[in-house]
Order: sequence, then C-alpha cells, then structure tokens
Amino acid sequence: MKETRIVKYIKSIIRNHKYTTTEDIMLLLERYYGLPIKVPSVYYKYKAIIRQCRQTVYKERRKKRDV
Repeated sequence: MKETRIVKYIKSIIRNHKYTTTEDIMLLLERYYGLPIKVPSVYYKYKAIIRQCRQTVYKERRKKRDV
C-alpha cells in the first residue's frame, strides 16, 4: 500500500482517536477530501484501505509496547 496523503490521514485518525469506526473515518474522508462514499465501489475500496491501515497501526503499537 502506497503512503499517499489519504493513507497518512487515515493512519493519523486511527492513532490519535482511540475509538473510531470505519463509518466515522468514511464521513471524515467525505467531508475533507470530497470522496463520493455513496458510490459502492469507492466505499468498498476505502473500507479495505482502512482495514489495512488499522492492521499496520496496531502492529506498530505492538512493536512499541514489546520493546
């Protein structure tokens, strides 16, 4: 996954806000980046991206905690 501006934004949301659902992140993307979340293909694409971002952020947390 490329470190694009949107991916960095999603990761920062996941890092800084403890409890955010995927839908909350989608609404923020729609507001600040103008993504058409109502379109199913866009929704599912970004749902997968958010899932991957969550996995990488959680992996970073585990590494930081174990060290």
